[in-house]
Amino acid sequence: MASKYYTIKQLSDELNVTKPGIRKLMTNSFRKRYTSVTGNRILINEAGAKIIREHFGNSKSETNQKPKTEAKNSNQKQLETVSDTSQSAVLSAKDETIALLKEQLKAKDDQLANMQKLMDQNQQLLLNTQSENKHLLALTHDEKKKESNVQEAEYKETETKEEQQKENDNDVEESSNTKDSKPWWRRMFQ
Repeated sequence: MASKYYTIKQLSDELNVTKPGIRKLMTNSFRKRYTSVTGNRILINEAGAKIIREHFGNSKSETNQKPKTEAKNSNQKQLETVSDTSQSAVLSAKDETIALLKEQLKAKDDQLANMQKLMDQNQQLLLNTQSENKHLLALTHDEKKKESNVQEAEYKETETKEEQQKENDNDVEESSNTKDSKPWWRRMFQ
């Protein structure tokens, strides 16, 4: 008679337990006696499945416990309604917080946009001020240059007048010197 094999998944579904719960029950000695490996599956034979069912309680005892769970379910429903109202209050508080945070984020974005506009305006004003300063400096430099040219011209005029006067004085002296340049005996005998 061929023995029937069960996978861990089949037993977990049958007993309404998790696969790790069944794996914890399977020790090395249990695996050696009641399991075989096919590919990447662990197959549990009939005797091993019986031990696992007894450990978790067979399906008959589970059906006997259902009325108890139904009684628990009515109590749980009351608790759930209480917890639902508290959960809905928590959820509504979270939603309000999220809405508030979204508004604050939008306000911050608007503030950043305003600050960016103000910075752009400030940069343009700074550039305008710098260009005006350069223009004024150029004008001031040109005026100083003209003043220095005027002063140089006045200086040159004064210099030329002084030179002319010196030349005139020299001419007068020369003319007087020319008179004096004759030897003394000629001056005397003339």
